[in-house]
Amino acid sequence: MKKLFAILGICMVFLLAGGVLAENLVVSENVEEFVKEVMKDKGINKENIKSVEKVDFADLPDEVKLENIDDTNLAMYEVDYGEERSVFVITVSDTTFKKALKEIANKMILNFGHEGEIGGSVFLDTATGVQTSEDKGYVMMRYGSITGLSTNLEVLEATDVGEVEIIIYKNSEPVGFRNGVLVNSTGIMKDYDTISKDTITFEPGDVISVYTEVGENIIIKDVITIMEINIFE
Repeated sequence: MKKLFAILGICMVFLLAGGVLAENLVVSENVEEFVKEVMKDKGINKENIKSVEKVDFADLPDEVKLENIDDTNLAMYEVDYGEERSVFVITVSDTTFKKALKEIANKMILNFGHEGEIGGSVFLDTATGVQTSEDKGYVMMRYGSITGLSTNLEVLEATDVGEVEIIIYKNSEPVGFRNGVLVNSTGIMKDYDTISKDTITFEPGDVISVYTEVGENIIIKDVITIMEINIFE
């Protein structure tokens, strides 16, 4: 909460200064081009921009008054576009950006599903069409954790209120994290859940599979399930 108020305070200072733009966009590979695009969005012609220079937080220009700035999270650029006063663009720092990229790069998706009708409980198929089981599934190659699960399916028949559960198995045992669809009518239904990393972890050699538990008097078809995993490095 303190960090939020600090950021809001920074934005207020910028607005009062009159020549500063606060942006929450990530830094592109070509920082200068990125900053020029920001200026273009604010109505300043890119052709008028003479220079884009990174500002040293330890030696701020006189027109920028900031205190207690953490330059590991923020970066500032001064834009000379031919007017008497420069414009300053603030965005996330390269350090923060690279950290975010690494987290995204470490995420993978495992695909499971079943084409056609299901009138009872079964293990889902892998993306290659091979049915998983307690012992068959995706074999993990690195340390990591499961961080999300989502399911889309169609209910063909439901004579009473029931439930369909999509259950994750690790090494022949359910892990407790699952999707649950309450069935009280026919039609296409969905569910999705996320969980923080480090909660359900796996090691190299662990086998991950997915089981569909279908309630009594329920017939479903075309189950599509994706599992998000995070790889540790």
